[in-house]
Amino acid sequence: MKSKKADLPSRMQSCLDRLGIPLKILWIPKEEGSKHGEISSNSLLIYDKDEAEAWLTFEHEIYEFKFKEVTYAYRTLVNSLIEGFEKLTYERKEKFLEFLPKIAEIIKEEKAQQP
Repeated sequence: MKSKKADLPSRMQSCLDRLGIPLKILWIPKEEGSKHGEISSNSLLIYDKDEAEAWLTFEHEIYEFKFKEVTYAYRTLVNSLIEGFEKLTYERKEKFLEFLPKIAEIIKEEKAQQP
C-alpha cells in the first residue's frame, strides 16, 4: 500500500483533473530554493519538501493559473497597444530619416548664397 505522502502527486493530479485544469503535477522536493512552485511547460511543479507546505503552494499556483485567465484580456489589450505604438513610432522615425537629407541640403544651399 502506498503511503499518503508518496500518493501526494496523484491526489494533487486528481484535484487538477476534477477542476478541469490541463496541467500535469510534478512534485520535486528540494532542500533549499527561493521558489516553492511554478507552472512551466504545461506542468505544475511543486518544490516544497513538507507535504503541508506543498499543499499550500499547490493551492497558490492553481489560483495564479486561474487568475491569468482573468487578466488575459488586459494583457492582450496592452500588447496590442504596444504593437500599435511601435508601428507608429517606426513610421515616424522613417519619415524623419527621409527628411534629414533635405534639411542638410537646404542649409547647405542657403549657406552657399551668403556673400
